[in-house]
Amino acid sequence: MIPDKIKDHFENKKYAKITRGAGKYTFATAWGYVVDYSTDFILLQETDDFRILGYLILPIDQIKKIRFNKYDQCYNKIMIWEGEIENVSVRYKIDLTTWASIFNSIASYKLNVIVQCENPAIDSFTIGPIVETTKELVYIQNFDPAGVLDEEPTSINFSSITKVQFDDRYVNIFSKYLRNRKRKK
Repeated sequence: MIPDKIKDHFENKKYAKITRGAGKYTFATAWGYVVDYSTDFILLQETDDFRILGYLILPIDQIKKIRFNKYDQCYNKIMIWEGEIENVSVRYKIDLTTWASIFNSIASYKLNVIVQCENPAIDSFTIGPIVETTKELVYIQNFDPAGVLDEEPTSINFSSITKVQFDDRYVNIFSKYLRNRKRKK
């Protein structure tokens, strides 16, 4: 049962491979450590190449499997031996009650986000500062691959979100170099 596995991974600081349904016939994967959870969401500290990265928020109802097999156990041991497991922590208090409370929590730290819908029917990737949150939508001031902010925020319906990232190297570094679009004279 998924809730029991989430609790076990959280309490025992176990490395997890999480398989999620991202569409009717589409699956997505995330790797890392469960650092917090609620009834509806998990906060995962992502890992790659034996390094601790930023955070992911995933809806629990999309989780299909949480794995901790012999390969994950080996990865976990290496993380311990390398001292990386000591870096697994929650640096922010994120209210994991609803998408609105999540985005309001992240915005209170003035952190930019990546919001994705990995369903091929939608396939959206939005990155930037959180401008506003309503009961059903979040508005993100998206920026392009050159760091230029869109003039108008992008609205994203909570029901389409499969993954939210924040405080990772990519978004943090890129965010230092954002600029507004030059107006034509």
